[in-house]
Amino acid sequence: MKSDTHSVCLYGSAHDLRKAINTFLKEGLSKNYKLLYFGPERDVIPSKETTDGLPYNLDDLLGSNTLEIIDSEKSYVKNGVFDPVRQISFLQEAAVRAIKEGYNGLGVAGEGTAILESGTKMEELLKYEASVNDLVEESPVTAYCLYDSSRIDRSSALEISRLHPYTLRESGFSVNEDYYRAPRRTLEYDTASRLDICRGTANSLLQMFRMKSIYVEEHEENVSKLASAIAKEMALDSFTMACLEMAGKIHDLGMNSMFLDMLTRPGPLHALEARLLRRHPITGFEISRGVPFPDKVSYAVFQHHERIDGSGYPNGLKDSEISLEGSILAVSEVVAAMSFYRPYRKPYGQEYSLDQIVKYKGSLYRTEVVEACLTAFENGFSFESSLKTSASQP
Repeated sequence: MKSDTHSVCLYGSAHDLRKAINTFLKEGLSKNYKLLYFGPERDVIPSKETTDGLPYNLDDLLGSNTLEIIDSEKSYVKNGVFDPVRQISFLQEAAVRAIKEGYNGLGVAGEGTAILESGTKMEELLKYEASVNDLVEESPVTAYCLYDSSRIDRSSALEISRLHPYTLRESGFSVNEDYYRAPRRTLEYDTASRLDICRGTANSLLQMFRMKSIYVEEHEENVSKLASAIAKEMALDSFTMACLEMAGKIHDLGMNSMFLDMLTRPGPLHALEARLLRRHPITGFEISRGVPFPDKVSYAVFQHHERIDGSGYPNGLKDSEISLEGSILAVSEVVAAMSFYRPYRKPYGQEYSLDQIVKYKGSLYRTEVVEACLTAFENGFSFESSLKTSASQP
């Protein structure tokens, strides 16, 4: 269970359910979260049989109220009616109480199949799940939703899954592709016309971002141009090159959600500021989904801080989990950023930046992308024409 995320588990057996609940307990306790389970007590109690060697005792957790079990009929479905607004208010109040009691946050797990079986319309359930996403972003809450896949049809399971950024599978928690591939609005234009519209939109978004930009250089243009140059060296098709050009221009759009003084203050970020910073690829991705950008653009924005060894953010993706466009944008962004001044450090310069991607070739960055980047510079690529100010930096 990742910190402050909304995850789903579509389980198919009692064993899977017990395993999921044990994961919920173990992960929540490791974060010092107050834990609430919405569902019948029998779901939790049998897990006593599988807790040998785990760092908790169910009786102790229940006795100290670190874990509370709340029956579905007293929470989700009250008097036979499910009220999404009431349930969200309950969770908000529970999160506040958890903090006052000395916990770091609130961990919530719930068996949601009963909601549908109560006669609740799918639209109401989906409204609730969407509201949980907002709650998780605004409060120290981790929500973990359980659904019995044998009791709901495949179409309903997919609709539910699409509202959860993370999913629990046999191998553990992972990014939920259903969420990031949910249906998006499309326009009835041919490919060329659509790309022209998207290019114009990208340029408009870039101008909006520059109103708040901290960069002394044309950073977004630098990333866009370098990504395009790398794509050219890799002989990628014109459509992919166009996508990288647009993604480079809007890759930091999510930074608009951050306070300007956080970005301009010398010195390292505080813990909360760093946490907000690590969300900017998600924010940028979500903004891009509101425009009919090709998926390659949105995913490149989403993944430009991922690293192939899994050490990147926001989702710790590895190797082939990162798209080629995301890998190209990652190399382009780090070279462009390190070459210039930032309020919290002096400029490293282009030579140092290129040395760094060579140093971490194959560990942080894709080998073929790094080699194409070096070839682009050998063939005359330069950032010089895109400086906002003179070559001298503060």
